[in-house]
Amino acid sequence: MKDKLLEMFQLQENLNRKIDENWRDIRTYEDFARATWIECAELVDSLPWKWWKKQEADLDNVKIEVVDIWHFIMSYILLDYKDIGKAIESNPVNYFIKALKEDFSNIKIDGEYINHYLGETDYYRKIIFLAERVAEGFLKQDILEGIFFFGLLVKNTISFDELYLLYIGKNILNHIRQEKGYNTGEYKKFFDGIEDNQYLFQIVKEVENKDQLEEKIREAFKKLT
Repeated sequence: MKDKLLEMFQLQENLNRKIDENWRDIRTYEDFARATWIECAELVDSLPWKWWKKQEADLDNVKIEVVDIWHFIMSYILLDYKDIGKAIESNPVNYFIKALKEDFSNIKIDGEYINHYLGETDYYRKIIFLAERVAEGFLKQDILEGIFFFGLLVKNTISFDELYLLYIGKNILNHIRQEKGYNTGEYKKFFDGIEDNQYLFQIVKEVENKDQLEEKIREAFKKLT
């Protein structure tokens, strides 16, 4: 697991530098906290929470949003660590790993929240509860709380290995976006009415390992763009 974490953190560092070489000088904790809770809201909106209308759960998009949240959480942590090795040995990452294992020992997390999580039997309400706790943690910039509930969110929506593979895929897509003018408004995110994330998700489903990803993703998006 640590090897995959190291790879993901390094890729996130590289992407942030591609967007701006001096990203640590211009980005703030508030930037990444805001991006995190907004992505949490988008995740919740993929689930049937609106009592006044009929909704269908979009669990594929839930997974995509989980991966998007992960980008911003890693960036938040990386603000404190230029050394990637130290980042993955940090207390926030240790909390993330503990949450993946549902290890509630020696953590500073509100016990009522843990009891609520353990007692919730409705799947959608549990996922919404976890996403809201991630958002709350980052709104008040309590990163240990936010990332612990993110770890539980990952455990309940997507395996760590799937998070890793989807992250690798999304990282490749983000590089394609930057290369094609995403930050200048030239890149078109929708193709025939379908968002690029959805194309990416289908490609990731079809591959067996990360070595096949970049070639297939770049080939697919070359045709689309």
